[in-house]
Amino acid sequence: MRFAVVDLETTGGTPTQGRVMEIGIVLMDGVEVVDTYHTLLNPGQSIPTFIQNLTGISEEMVEHKPQFSSVAEHVASLLKDRIFVAHNVLFDSKFMRAELKRCCIPFDPPRLCTVKLSRRIFPGLPSYSLHKLTEALGLPDFNHHRALDDTLAAAEILKLAIGKVGEEGLRKDIKNILKGNSAHCL
Repeated sequence: MRFAVVDLETTGGTPTQGRVMEIGIVLMDGVEVVDTYHTLLNPGQSIPTFIQNLTGISEEMVEHKPQFSSVAEHVASLLKDRIFVAHNVLFDSKFMRAELKRCCIPFDPPRLCTVKLSRRIFPGLPSYSLHKLTEALGLPDFNHHRALDDTLAAAEILKLAIGKVGEEGLRKDIKNILKGNSAHCL
């Protein structure tokens, strides 16, 4: 299976009002990481203080960065024919879909949520937040709420899950698998 593990840092909680300000992508063929991509983006709007404190991303850090439209085609090419994986996949896939739609690029990939997957494959843990889950699974600590670091952590969780149940064991957790060109993902 071919995966694109994605994390987005955004200016808010809804894609109609918030914008993406950082993208991290880890491309995996099976359990092998084949490429990574990371960029800060100018969201074209102010970053709330709460979000700045949470992520460590300030307005000064993004003011001279490209806007999403400048990287949209490249990002879409990275995600093409891959299973979109994220820790809380609905959040990241909705933001990615909204940003790509603004650039007239359709996006409706097969999706895999590492939160739901982890609840099934690693049951009984006290928390399935990315930080607590990596601790419980004995994975290295990472820089929380930064896109590439979060994607690398989620990729490690995905590797452990594949190691436990195999790629076929993931199939029932993949949503939207029959749409589009998802055959290329498998």
